[in-house]
Amino acid sequence: MAEEIAHRTGVLDRAPAPIADVDIPRITYCDPEIASVGLTEDEARIRFGDVETLSYDLAGNGKSQILKTRGFVKLVRRPSGPVVGVHMLGARASELAAEAQLITNWDAFPEDVAALIHAHPTQSEALGEAHLAMAGKPLHAHS
Repeated sequence: MAEEIAHRTGVLDRAPAPIADVDIPRITYCDPEIASVGLTEDEARIRFGDVETLSYDLAGNGKSQILKTRGFVKLVRRPSGPVVGVHMLGARASELAAEAQLITNWDAFPEDVAALIHAHPTQSEALGEAHLAMAGKPLHAHS
């Protein structure tokens, strides 16, 4: 019966592409949460040599202020290339992992993400603002 269902649905005809471990979001459910996808800065340096990084402080994010959370979004990119790693610390960081996976798996450039609208006030704004800053168009500056 299972073979008949698999045959009728075409499951046997599919050849799923393997997924690299680095492309799978990693989440630690603690307070604050930790979420990461893609290469770390060290892994990217080993693979590509030079890399660019940017850390965006959640202190300037409206939703983070509402949630009274601290943390950051760290981006790792190939020089003048796509973002290869997104690392986040803060309340609800796990909810940002899906967008981070899209960014790294589709080889998005900071300018690609910077052009997207992130609703206000949301945690996802932090991803948008980090990419704006990396693209040389920071919306808010924090010290």
